[in-house]
Amino acid sequence: MSIEANDPTIPFATVDPALHLEYLYGPQWASVMRIVERAAQLTAEERERMNAEAGKRMQDSMSALTGGGAGGLAGLLSGLGQQQSADPQPLQIASETAKEFGRSRNVQVAGLIAGQAVSATPSTGGDIAGLLQSLGSIGTLTVVSQAVTAAVLSDLVGRGRYTQEVHDALMQPWTAVIS
Repeated sequence: MSIEANDPTIPFATVDPALHLEYLYGPQWASVMRIVERAAQLTAEERERMNAEAGKRMQDSMSALTGGGAGGLAGLLSGLGQQQSADPQPLQIASETAKEFGRSRNVQVAGLIAGQAVSATPSTGGDIAGLLQSLGSIGTLTVVSQAVTAAVLSDLVGRGRYTQEVHDALMQPWTAVIS
């Protein structure tokens, strides 16, 4: 970002708009914008497939949590308050990387904008219909949010624990649906 963006004597129109996008989304703003724009155009079938991908990931995560020792809710609750797993999840690594490299705000803003892009238009069926419709898109929102997180951090692959494998794990549900 150049110093010109903060100079009050330069009219707003003469400052490169890309500087504002970079401020919001980080250096990989173009990748983030592509995902957000595509997310706003998802078809009903793509949304269903994303919900299925998110459901599959959630089931895998729950299986991993309850895999050792006691199963079910008892196994999950017995692990509360203990040290974090030695094998952290990709989203946890991404969060730590964003914090370490000053990209937390970029990830948050990208996630908020992606959420707005995914949000369905308000239904006219009342509050219950709108609530049910929004609950049905949680999986889609999760997939899109992970994809924009990966996009924000894509230039940090190979730095710290944010490896190509972690990046690909975050992007996989999105790329499985959007080819």
